[in-house]
Amino acid sequence: MALWECLGKVANIAGPVGVDMFKLIGMIVKGVETVRRNHEECQQLSHFASATDNLLHELANLKVIEHPKMWKPIQGLRGTLLQAYMLIKSCQHRSYAHHFCKGGNLAAQLQSVQKEMDFNIRYLSALLNAITYSEITTVSGTADEIRNAVQKDGGRVCPHHGETASTPSIKGLPKRGLIEFALSQLADATNYFSLENKIGFGSTSTVYKGVLQDGLEVAVKRASYDGKIPCSYFENEIKLIPKLQHTNIVTLLGYCTQKSERILVLEYMPNRSLDSFIYGKRATESPLDWPKRCEIVQGIAQGTLYLHKLCRPRIIHGDLKPGNILLDSDLSPKICDFGISTTLKPGADEDCTSIVAGSRGFIAPEYKRGGCLSVKSDVYSFGVTMLQLISGKKGPPPPLALSDESRDYGPLNKWAWDLWAARRLMEFIDPSLHREPRKAEIMRWVQIGLLCVQQHPEDRPSMWDVVLMLGCENAILREPGLPAYY
Repeated sequence: MALWECLGKVANIAGPVGVDMFKLIGMIVKGVETVRRNHEECQQLSHFASATDNLLHELANLKVIEHPKMWKPIQGLRGTLLQAYMLIKSCQHRSYAHHFCKGGNLAAQLQSVQKEMDFNIRYLSALLNAITYSEITTVSGTADEIRNAVQKDGGRVCPHHGETASTPSIKGLPKRGLIEFALSQLADATNYFSLENKIGFGSTSTVYKGVLQDGLEVAVKRASYDGKIPCSYFENEIKLIPKLQHTNIVTLLGYCTQKSERILVLEYMPNRSLDSFIYGKRATESPLDWPKRCEIVQGIAQGTLYLHKLCRPRIIHGDLKPGNILLDSDLSPKICDFGISTTLKPGADEDCTSIVAGSRGFIAPEYKRGGCLSVKSDVYSFGVTMLQLISGKKGPPPPLALSDESRDYGPLNKWAWDLWAARRLMEFIDPSLHREPRKAEIMRWVQIGLLCVQQHPEDRPSMWDVVLMLGCENAILREPGLPAYY
């Protein structure tokens, strides 16, 4: 019941949505004068709001505020300003939006919005520079000169064939809110794609840390030609991500298709991916405490619910896993990698295909066997991710015997279910959590994870159900049956 009340409060405080941003900034600055708590954080918000006001006036004076590429970041900025206004109001009157802010520390929320506003200012400044740059100049140098520059420090380049201004097979790329980077800009930002700048890699791409000319840190995801990444994967990401507006979805800043390259430029996540905190070095050096794991699980659930129910068109991610969950400076999760994601037709909850893609260990059984991908397939992958985060493991310790299928596709399922049935779940939980005072909640969440990895899709909860179960500790949970791949 409390969650429904909270959602109602959010609806009630969304009044200023129609106010233009200049007026909204004025309301923020004026509102800070009468706050009763968090004075320092609110004053910082006021400074960021004033800086935003100056930048917006500059965009208006240069007549680029209506540029098609400005649409998405301007909408994102509007949402951030609205959130700032609501937080300022909650600092003025203890009763105003109390339920909205009850779920987390108000000062922490104010600091988070400060970071969002700082990011918006840097992004819009970079976009302004890119728009101005593209209107007064073109990329200089021959193809061989650019190739030689990119090859410096071990940078990889695409094959010689197709040395055209852009990749001919990429059609209908979105223009709203995306920067079309020159290859030379990204080569310069990443020190020519050097090994020192490499921060991640997969079967289809390598990710580099880059710093743009204005100082904005970015992640540069460059397709690997050895991996023969399908062009459709790149098209999918570049067409889907710009439509998504959610705090738990990664932001795409731009792209590059020059010289047959397929490069995405994304917001930089300093804490990289979640898997490094589960079974990487940081899992032992800096283990996550239970409150932080709770926030991460809830953030992933909220982001996935947004994909399934709230965005248009609705989306099945298709490859939810810790490696595709990025963590920002506050360890807040952001879902990334939409290369194999599927859009749903109105009224549909699944898409059947003969092609099965995804990551072993996270693929739902009905998709593996019949090629039918549904929202419940994402629920399954979410459940596996949740169980891994709670246990801190990819699979059970020896000598537990598993079938070949269970070992390859559901290694945690049998172990978790057997221990749950035997009421010995403390053996499943990450030892670093054994001293946590909220053991009952941890075991309850293992049960939610088991419900998500049930064999049949109809036995799994929807993501809306998952969000409610995670948010309402008094909600009654049904007992899970045998999980998939048992």
